[in-house]
Amino acid sequence: MRRLLLLAALAVFGLAAGAESPICHDTFPMPSASARPEVACRLVIVRHIVKCAGTTMRGVWERLSLATLDWHTQSVFPAPMHHCFFGAMKRRREVITKYLACATGSLSQRVQAAIEYHVSTDGSTILAADLRLLHSVPRAPSQHRVVVIALVREPRSWFASVYRYQLVYRYKRVDMKEYVLRAQSPQLGHLLGGSGFLTNRSAGWTRHDKGLPEMHPYEGRFVRPEFPNAQAVLAAFDVLGTMAKFSEAVFLTCHLTGLPSCPHFARQWESQATSAKPGKMAPVKKDVPKGPWPFYEEAEVAEILALIETHAGADRWLYELAGDRIRRDIEALEPTVASALSAYARRQDSLIADKVITGETACQALRVWNSTAERGCRFGLTAEGRAVQQATQIPPGSTVWDAE
Repeated sequence: MRRLLLLAALAVFGLAAGAESPICHDTFPMPSASARPEVACRLVIVRHIVKCAGTTMRGVWERLSLATLDWHTQSVFPAPMHHCFFGAMKRRREVITKYLACATGSLSQRVQAAIEYHVSTDGSTILAADLRLLHSVPRAPSQHRVVVIALVREPRSWFASVYRYQLVYRYKRVDMKEYVLRAQSPQLGHLLGGSGFLTNRSAGWTRHDKGLPEMHPYEGRFVRPEFPNAQAVLAAFDVLGTMAKFSEAVFLTCHLTGLPSCPHFARQWESQATSAKPGKMAPVKKDVPKGPWPFYEEAEVAEILALIETHAGADRWLYELAGDRIRRDIEALEPTVASALSAYARRQDSLIADKVITGETACQALRVWNSTAERGCRFGLTAEGRAVQQATQIPPGSTVWDAE
């Protein structure tokens, strides 16, 4: 009865299944063939491979945390940048523990959340063990759902992005010939070794050696019996796509989790000011010339690209496999869902081009970042959020994770 009353109250404010909030219109109503508002336990796991649109993907799920009281996001580096770094592993463990309790019926509260695994220093190497734990609970899509997503990038574009990032944000000019030779296929390496599916103990793995960025070459041996090879690891990812199909990957994740609404992204309001001092970040170096390979002569660029094609064959294989996977996943959608995906992608393209969806006003977030040493990285309710909480009579700590 309490659940029915809650849904009725949410409907009044446009927050129930398939409805859009009068406060924020940055979500897309999913078709009835996808939406499963009755699912009480939902977990989206984002494997953020370096330089593969992971920060944008993080913003997608932060959007739900800011637009609804029924969604929780544990971010490794939420905006403003680096505020929640040291609490990342603790918050991720909290989310997994609550999800497992919800999925096994020992917790009566709803658990609707997203967590992220990014770099070795945030404990991303525990992903393989966490998946093993999550898969120990029998799958019951009508009651609980876990969806794991990862995006990869065309290898030449990936290496160019790493090079430019080091120039602009780290003030380093990386020797890319050396880096390509040592890193080999770093995307597959991050996905396997960086997630704990295999061990990496070669000399090439040494972090920051010769001033090079962190790398996980595709070397080592598999250490999880249920994931004996790369194919088995990739099969564990429910959505494996490419950056070129970013909108499609987000929509497929919403579809598989049964979300009533799918968030849009690339708006300004996910970057909320906090009550804490900003983390120390070096200012962007603005005098770096435009283009993918600044400061390299044309002949040197050709040499670097040739090295990538020679030594990053596993990443090329991964990129082509991911492209084929997401194409087949889209083709397998039933017509009503496929039509909704096209509408979502068009709307998202319009948002990116115009910086705003036609006819909509700017979003007013229900939450705001609150990052302090005492509370860790948490959201607090805005005035609009408090109004919705009072109207829906959601007790703090019931379906709201962090409002106090």
